[in-house]
Amino acid sequence: MEGTARQNELGPKLKRAHFFSPLDPAVAEAVNKDAETVEYTPEEDYKVKRKIDNVVLPLVICSILSNESNLTHDSDRTNIGNAHVITAFNENFGITDNQKWTLALSIFYVGYCLLEMPANVLQRRIGANRFFFLSLTFWGLASLSFVYAKGYGALLALRVLLGIGEAGYYAGMIYYLSFWYKRHELAMRVSLCMTGTYPGAIGGLLAFGLVRAKTSLLDGWQFLYLIEAIPTLIMASMILFFLPPFPFYATFLTPRERAIAQARLNRDHKPQSHGGMNGWQGFKAVVTDIHAWMFMTIYASFNVGVATISYFLPTIIAGLGFTAINAQGLTVAPYIAGWFMVVFQAWHSDKTRDRGWHIMLSCFVSFVGYLILATAVQKSVGAAYFALFLVIGGLYSLFPLVMSWAANTFAPTSKRGVGTAFIVSISNCVSIASPQIYFDPQDSYRKGHAIAAGCVFLSMLVAFLLHMRLSRLNKRNAQRLDLMTEDEKVSLGQVTEMSDSDPRYVFMT
Repeated sequence: MEGTARQNELGPKLKRAHFFSPLDPAVAEAVNKDAETVEYTPEEDYKVKRKIDNVVLPLVICSILSNESNLTHDSDRTNIGNAHVITAFNENFGITDNQKWTLALSIFYVGYCLLEMPANVLQRRIGANRFFFLSLTFWGLASLSFVYAKGYGALLALRVLLGIGEAGYYAGMIYYLSFWYKRHELAMRVSLCMTGTYPGAIGGLLAFGLVRAKTSLLDGWQFLYLIEAIPTLIMASMILFFLPPFPFYATFLTPRERAIAQARLNRDHKPQSHGGMNGWQGFKAVVTDIHAWMFMTIYASFNVGVATISYFLPTIIAGLGFTAINAQGLTVAPYIAGWFMVVFQAWHSDKTRDRGWHIMLSCFVSFVGYLILATAVQKSVGAAYFALFLVIGGLYSLFPLVMSWAANTFAPTSKRGVGTAFIVSISNCVSIASPQIYFDPQDSYRKGHAIAAGCVFLSMLVAFLLHMRLSRLNKRNAQRLDLMTEDEKVSLGQVTEMSDSDPRYVFMT
């Protein structure tokens, strides 16, 4: 079958009344109906996937690189971490002690946590391009405001605004990519888009170069925020005009290719951009699902390390005896090495269709790194610096693995969207307190490293329990289906989108 009949019956697309108007559900329904009947070859499947890789993925990655990040706040973490070792930055914002510094870091997460789940609902309503435009524009303007802001109160206010701008961006990007890629294709793509090693490496290089810059109007640290904000604002406009809101609205695909793109996923996990549960129903389904709480525990525990290491990395390196400028330059190598681990772990995870064991390995690597920091940071500069490679590689490789595992686990799609937002939102509530674990600068933050090691170990333990639980559920569901009669199997019926409670649903472990 050609797979274009229902799309050909559609009239002109409805003009949206205003910026926040919802997408036309008739278009989504027509593409889904065509996807049910379309027949295509493996070569066509590959061709459509490559077109998606060549259009959607570069736009997403460029939006990330424009603000030096895979998450908008990762570039902020890198920038403010690099800026903190510059005396002029601390004087401008009145940062006189470690307590003021950690409060400024923590307050970022207030608006972020409150708006994460509402932001996801908004994305589903107005489409990814408009939502990411709003997010990047708000965040870029807040970042630009750092250039001329002054005083500790202004620092706190701008940190809150940055958190509001980022709300929904990370979970929303995972949710968006899950509409384009099969479950075993997702982690690798997420790793290319969502790895904090980008802002670490690029931010460190920029800081190393720009910290020496000084004009009659701007100091070196101000250039950091200026260079970050302007590309972000430019990319926000490009996202608005060129990123498809959902696959069924993708103008770079022909009608047949849109049907194939939808069919690829329908025959894998049947995602739906519209219909099904509403936001409240999705929320109730998530909070009553033990898997959501286990994912949240995994994410929240390792995020204690992520929420601190990027902020404190230049400070930790400076504490090893290096100057502020050299410390910024020395942050680059751990992030570059970490990038290779992020990509390899994601690629191998997709290839083997495994998430749990890969997450446990990454947790173990960062756990070892933190143990070295907690025990040897004052004894050996070489050992401490090597440990930072382990910590960065282990921690940041967990982002794509954990979030793609969560996206692969929750169904239907409305539950997946709320579920990923729930994990990030609740976990980042923990991040409000995370910077406070580095309360012992006089002891080279050894107690903070020990606490982070314990948190990563907890992530590893819960990942093991979740892996075993999902494996057991798959076996139980398979046995249940084997015992069913043909009539009982027929009674399960054809569903628009399969729920994760359906015995036919196979979890990725």
